[in-house]
Amino acid sequence: MVLFRGDVKSKSLQRRTSISVILPADNIHFLQDAEEIVPKPYRTLYLLHGLYGSDDIFLANTSIQKFAEDNGIAIVIPCGENSFYVDNVNAHALYGEYVGQELLDITRNIFPLSDKREDTFIAGFSMGGYGAIRNGLKYSQNFSKIGMISAALITDDIVGYSSDDNVLRSRPFYESIFGNLDELEGSDMDPKALIENCSDIPDIFMACGKDDFLYDKNTDFYDFLKTNNVNVDFVEAEGEHTWDFADKYVKEFIKTLTL
Repeated sequence: MVLFRGDVKSKSLQRRTSISVILPADNIHFLQDAEEIVPKPYRTLYLLHGLYGSDDIFLANTSIQKFAEDNGIAIVIPCGENSFYVDNVNAHALYGEYVGQELLDITRNIFPLSDKREDTFIAGFSMGGYGAIRNGLKYSQNFSKIGMISAALITDDIVGYSSDDNVLRSRPFYESIFGNLDELEGSDMDPKALIENCSDIPDIFMACGKDDFLYDKNTDFYDFLKTNNVNVDFVEAEGEHTWDFADKYVKEFIKTLTL
């Protein structure tokens, strides 16, 4: 396994931004005098962190480095700030465009990553789960599968929020990200509207803990997907909104990519 951490220059964001990249290369077992060669170009998972996170947070809180090596898959983790991975045109912080297209172009130019749709996947935890479904659908020509782990499917709720010191309940905070919340329904930031308008929906994997505060939102979205005949797998398991749950089910999602 090879780990790269560094900065790239993004047109979509108008600045430099950090990324972490895990490659299933140099898989040498010195004690066994053996080496496993993963064929290039690599299948690639673009993995999105949650609110308050950065590109290194999965490295600190999960064991995906070893899991990527064992399963022969590259993982690219961008820094999404607290953007929900949507496009803030006024700030020229086009995080949707960045993770949906530009990041793929940048990383494929630097690393031996496959440019085939069937080899390219997007997933995320919490805010990143929302970012994965939003951009996996908006840029569906690029991704063959979407993973949503404890996804923050909150766009129906935040319209009714008011001012609050807690950012999770703050209407001004969400307005700074999504713009006019009264125009959110039916827009390209509304996952249900994206499903209804997407002609080539990627396969979807969902997982959420039964004690997660987002559980009802995830079950509602799963029911919506089934009603619309979307190919979706949903794992309902014991657990809360924790890194232990994220670690287990990001790896469960990766397992589905290697079948």
